[in-house]
Amino acid sequence: MQKKPTSAYVHIPFCTQICYYCDFSKVFIKNQPVDSYLEHLLEEFRSYDIQKLRTLYIGGGTPTALSASQLEVLLDGLTKNLDLSVLEELTIEANPGDLDADKIAVLKQSPVNRVSLGVQTFDDKMLKKIGRSHLEKDIYENIDRLKLADFDNISIDLIYALPGQTMEQVKDNVA
Repeated sequence: MQKKPTSAYVHIPFCTQICYYCDFSKVFIKNQPVDSYLEHLLEEFRSYDIQKLRTLYIGGGTPTALSASQLEVLLDGLTKNLDLSVLEELTIEANPGDLDADKIAVLKQSPVNRVSLGVQTFDDKMLKKIGRSHLEKDIYENIDRLKLADFDNISIDLIYALPGQTMEQVKDNVA
């Protein structure tokens, strides 16, 4: 007898930029068959006939590299047959450079209850050095917009030991 999973990870391999330090499977989103990927991903997900999950984590790549309508298709397709009464946490990764009002509205209308922001660092010079598309101000603006949309479970990713990063910069990031 095969036991059904209680948690699932869904990988969205698309990014609006390719960060040199990232070892995850990813491709630059421009000119990619995103709609076809989503169609096949959802077909495979449905083939497992998963109806109950405690946690669902959507990572990447960058799920918020998708357009708002593609994001809606993804979230609707993944949660359509799930018993939401047992789904404790649905997390989606987001980059501060990709998250806009339309995408936040899609997240708000979905069962997503945790947003994980790929901050990496709060240092604008370091963000530029590592090829990120956002600035420190974008991080705080995104957090404020998520809070205004009633998201109260927001996490951030910080990277330690970036090229040339000092321990003082690490402490500043954590603070």
